[in-house]
Amino acid sequence: MTRWRFLLTAALVALCVGRAGANTDIVVVPAELAVSFQAAPGRVVLAGDQILFWSDSQAHPSFYCAKSAVSRSSITSGVLTIELGDAIPIQDGRRSRFEFRLIGEADVVAIERWFNMPVSSSAPAASTSASQVSQATSGAGMVEGLSYLAEHHKRFGRNSSGKLVFGTSSIIWESLDDATDSRTWEYKSVKRLDRKNPYEVVVDTFNDGKYSFKMTGQPVGNEDFVKITDLLTAARAGARQ
Repeated sequence: MTRWRFLLTAALVALCVGRAGANTDIVVVPAELAVSFQAAPGRVVLAGDQILFWSDSQAHPSFYCAKSAVSRSSITSGVLTIELGDAIPIQDGRRSRFEFRLIGEADVVAIERWFNMPVSSSAPAASTSASQVSQATSGAGMVEGLSYLAEHHKRFGRNSSGKLVFGTSSIIWESLDDATDSRTWEYKSVKRLDRKNPYEVVVDTFNDGKYSFKMTGQPVGNEDFVKITDLLTAARAGARQ
């Protein structure tokens, strides 16, 4: 099992654990999300009472929402369409309709069965935390190539996995298995940024202390780190003016 599959499985287990009576079926389907005139590759994950799109695209963040927020779902000609009762903010604006082109031999029966199963009474009406994270990511301004799959290594408690994004005005930690762990730091609130090696980065902030991250996919190369430190320097210079 590759490392990203291990991390994804851990995230899915976290979504399901502790929900008495919740639907614990897990369905993972490679898919492309239709975004404007493009397609963002990734995976649709149906787990517990949550729907997650795990994005492989650096230009479009991952997001998730509660199954209870879905008003209608259908599969036609290999395209899974999900409509929500209320729009949620993602990279290209607020949306309530999502179309995923299923890749490969998707188990359509398993997908339809998951949507037809009743929602746990303990499930939330919507995923506010996930919406806030997606909104923060879209507002930060994306920089091509400066988005990394990572783990937040904690001194106490379970580590969380997700995506570390360096935008034009802030750093976003988008946790995919613990919404309460997600953070957005404007560069002016960052005291120090250390790269111990291409796979380890420490974000030392004035308010939240130190956050240690280990890259689980693409490393932070020398050129990328120069771009990131340039963004940090420019933000500090602007704050002094």
